[in-house]
Amino acid sequence: MQTDSWYWQKTWSDFRRGTLPVTLAWDEGTAEITLYDQGAPATVRAFVERLPMELPVVHVAWSGDMVMGAHPIALGIREHENHTRLVRLGDLAFDPRFNEITLTYGTAEARLPSGPNTLAVFGSVTRGLEAFARWAHARRFEGLGVLRFTAAAQGNRT
Repeated sequence: MQTDSWYWQKTWSDFRRGTLPVTLAWDEGTAEITLYDQGAPATVRAFVERLPMELPVVHVAWSGDMVMGAHPIALGIREHENHTRLVRLGDLAFDPRFNEITLTYGTAEARLPSGPNTLAVFGSVTRGLEAFARWAHARRFEGLGVLRFTAAAQGNRT
C-alpha cells in the first residue's frame, strides 16, 4: 500500500507541492520561502500578483507561535484551497474569511477567540527559519514589525 494514497496524507500534506521561490525580508535578515504553486495554485497566483509586498505584522493572541498581518490583504480568494488547523513550523498561510496572511515560527494551532479555525497553507520557509523565528518571537514583546515579500529574482538584486 502506498502512503501517498492514505486519507491523512491527501488531507493534510498533498497540497504541500511547489517550487516557486520568494524572498522574505525584515530589518535584521532574510529567509527563503517556497510557494506551493502546484498544491495551492489560486492562492499562490493571487499572492504573487501582489509582489513586492510589505506586510506589517503582529504576534497572534490565540494561535501560538505565529505572526499575522496587522491589516487585511485582499487576495480575492474566497475559498480555502486546503483546511489546515495544525499548521507546521515555517508555514505561510492565508485565511480567506478575514483576508489575513500568517507565518508560523514554532508550535501553533489556528484558533480564534471562539475556538478552532482553519487556514489555507500556500508555502513554507525553506531557508533562514531560525533567524525568522527569533525575529517573530520578539513581536510578542516588541510589537509591530514589517515583513517584505519579493519574487526571488527581485529579492536577489543589488
